[in-house]
Amino acid sequence: MNDLKESWKETGKGLGHAFRDLGKTLIKSADVAVDKAEEWAHNDDAQQAAQQAQGGAEQAAAGAAQAADAARAATQVAAWVCPNCGVTATTKFCPECGTPRPL
Repeated sequence: MNDLKESWKETGKGLGHAFRDLGKTLIKSADVAVDKAEEWAHNDDAQQAAQQAQGGAEQAAAGAAQAADAARAATQVAAWVCPNCGVTATTKFCPECGTPRPL
């Protein structure tokens, strides 16, 4: 019986580490997406300067700011603290112990 319990415990640790690594990959992907959105917004800033000379800068600046804000909001992940081990996580499962995120 103890062998089965230890086997499940090791499996849980392995899954916890896999989910932790997946979470890290998702966060890195989100960081890249934010960088791309900011780069896009920065490129739009140059176009907006030309539009400002033509009188349409206010609308273009508001549009670029809204696009950058929307990109940042879309990539933010809400953090939570695992009630079992106290680790802060941003995934559906705790990266350390595998506990599901509370609802």
